[in-house]
Amino acid sequence: MKALFNYINSIGFVLSGLLGLYLLDPFNKGFLFGYLLFILVILKRNFISQNLDGDVFLLTLFSVIYAIFYAFEPLAGSQYIVIYALFPQSFYLLGKYLANNIKDPRTLFIILFYIASIFSISAVLSVFLNFREGGFAQLDRTIPMFWNGQPTSATLMGGFLTLNMCIPAILISGYKHITLFNKILAISLFALSLICAIRLGSRTQLVIFLFTSIVSVLYIFPRQTYKQNIHLLIFLVLSIAYIIRNVSFDLNADWLTTFAGRMSGGVGEAASGGGRTERWIKSFEYLFIHPLGWNLKEFGYSHNMWLDVLRVGGIIPFILLIIYSTKSFFQVKRAMAIRKENILLNGQILFYSIAFFLLFMVEPIFEGLFSLFVVFCLYKGIINKYYSNLNQ
Repeated sequence: MKALFNYINSIGFVLSGLLGLYLLDPFNKGFLFGYLLFILVILKRNFISQNLDGDVFLLTLFSVIYAIFYAFEPLAGSQYIVIYALFPQSFYLLGKYLANNIKDPRTLFIILFYIASIFSISAVLSVFLNFREGGFAQLDRTIPMFWNGQPTSATLMGGFLTLNMCIPAILISGYKHITLFNKILAISLFALSLICAIRLGSRTQLVIFLFTSIVSVLYIFPRQTYKQNIHLLIFLVLSIAYIIRNVSFDLNADWLTTFAGRMSGGVGEAASGGGRTERWIKSFEYLFIHPLGWNLKEFGYSHNMWLDVLRVGGIIPFILLIIYSTKSFFQVKRAMAIRKENILLNGQILFYSIAFFLLFMVEPIFEGLFSLFVVFCLYKGIINKYYSNLNQ
């Protein structure tokens, strides 16, 4: 904790406080703190001039063009024209500032972990309080937000939990490198997040949890001794056996009430991701019919970040976002390769990246949970600066 306090002191309590408030989004006013963070970033002109790169150019070009197209039909409000235009590149540069001169992988791990944790707090409190009142046996997936009681969809609430679903993967691969305090904190946060994901009936969050956990086992196996791998396998087998023996997976079980309600749509709908694949196919058809975008009334959301950007902004921001996303993949790969012995941080970078992109694949991020894309840009700024620090 002393190291974290010293780090916060080094970057400034004002900036740390504003970032924390943006992530918490109190009373849905987080964008106000985002504006203040944008101003703070702009004031650091020497830092900006030294850290301009292709990502800043791509994000600026993409954001401005997308904001211009969005301005023709600002369904979420006119203020989002400014938010879309300014926040991605600003938070990318902010991420670079947060990682400025940091070469210690443990410090970077803590920064990323606490950003993810703070980002999830509002949703965890909201859903857990609802769970305390009615338990799992509730069909309504719309939950009142903790701050102001505003009804919030399960999709939006679940999005805040995305990075918390990576906690088991992080613990599997990096348990030897995490302090006892952080292990307890991480396990507690994951337990609460899992309860919330089940209460929300969020299949996406459970998929992220299971997929990253499997990837974690595959990631750590070649990096451990034979004896350590045997111990890990025994632990996993005993844990799975205990769960199978003591937890009922019958859809009539109370804890599966919300999932049972969702499955009532039929096996076909579940297999197609709730009709998402049909929307993706339709969106690709519209790519050639309406290259400058189309109205939401045509067939609703595409439930894919890139395709929903295509719907709103047309083919130009769509291509720019694909370029940025592809570039991000290679940047994550190189950040993990520069210090292969940093298993804890490298695993965290890998699992967070998987979680981000899995959610991006199935949700309309820009119109549903734009703050998650902003956090992704912040995350990218941190790991890119980390790479450049070590590559100097």
